[in-house]
Order: sequence, then C-alpha cells, then structure tokens
Amino acid sequence: MSISGVLRQMLRHYSPRLRARGVVLRRFSKKLGLVYFGSVDQHDDEHEVVRGLTVSTTHKDAHYAVGSFDDYDISIVDRFDVIAPAGRKPTQHLWLIYQVNLQTKALPHLFFRPLGHSPEAYNKFFTAHNTLNVINDIFSVEHSRDFHSRYELYGNATHALGLESTLTSYATQALAARFWPHAIEIYDGKLYVYITEHRLNETVLGSTLQATTWLASILDGKADES
Repeated sequence: MSISGVLRQMLRHYSPRLRARGVVLRRFSKKLGLVYFGSVDQHDDEHEVVRGLTVSTTHKDAHYAVGSFDDYDISIVDRFDVIAPAGRKPTQHLWLIYQVNLQTKALPHLFFRPLGHSPEAYNKFFTAHNTLNVINDIFSVEHSRDFHSRYELYGNATHALGLESTLTSYATQALAARFWPHAIEIYDGKLYVYITEHRLNETVLGSTLQATTWLASILDGKADES
C-alpha cells in the first residue's frame, strides 16, 4: 500500500481521537481570541504552512489557529503524518505544534531533543539535517545537570559559539523545567514547540504556550532574568 493509502487508513482509525483533540483546541483558541480555521490543506489553502521538522508532502493539518499572545504572533496546528523508514513498518505520529515568530535576533538552526522520550517522531529531522551535531558541551559548567539530563541540543558548533550569551544558565535550567518532554526547534526566525502527548487538555496547552512565549522573549533578549 502507498504512503498516501496508509495515511488515509490511519486517519480513519485516529479520527475519534482527532475530534476529541479538536474540541479542546477550539475551546482553547476561543479563550485566547485566536482565529480558528480548522482543517487546512497545505497544497490548496491560502495560509502560512507551519514548517519545522514535521513538515512533509503527506502531513495532514487540523485545528489550525492564528493570532497573538504575549505580544507575539503565534500559530497552532494539530499535525498528523505517517513516517515510513526504508524496510520498516510505517508508524503514525501526532504533534500539537506551537509556532512563534521571533522578533529581533538572528539565531542558528537549533533542535532540543528531549531525552528519555521516544526519538521516532524526530527521525526525519536527523535524516534531513545530518550535519547538525550534539553541542551541549558549548555551555559552561554553570549550566544545570537538569538541562543536560533532559535535552540534547543539536546545532552547528561554528554557528553557535556565542549562544551562551542568549541561553544563559538561568535560561537552560528554566527551559528544562518548563518544557520537557516537548521538543523545541529554532529555525529561520521562528520558534517551534512540539507536543506529542495524545491526550491534550487546556492546562498543558496553556502552560506550554506561556513557556513558549517566555522562551521567545529570552531568545529575543527581551526577558528580565532577575
């Protein structure tokens, strides 16, 4: 069976779960005053496609919403896709993605992989960006063990030499506490946070969104760390 056929089959299987997530996401979007579009087609609809590590030619986006929060332009999308590594059984993946447009600093491509969490959802990233390496060792000994035990930071070391002035020891400790087990990516002027929990609730959505705009303000040099 083709990937598109497998995708349609798995979407039918997952449709009750997607509908349940939709109830939560519509209510959450309404509370925030976001513009909710529902399902969008990356090939046909006139909207900005949420990109990052999960973008593909086959992904299906539901519960797409846009607006502003904490003075940042944000997008939210519930993304479903099937990943079929060569010679292996296709697996389905479901991500709730926050995208935030950064405002000031030009940062290199970075990916924070959560440790102790299945890496399968991110295999495509490592295939597409195989020149990125673990660069945790660019940080001084002042950075917390919690950060190093919860996240592997991937990037190009030559592009990230000045990163510690932005991601201070305070920032990495707070990041580890506020985001794990969610993956984080910084790419092309945008911050992405990937939630892989299958059962969403407004508490998780709200706390993660607040953490996301907090991290954006850290990356933009706007936050007060005192």
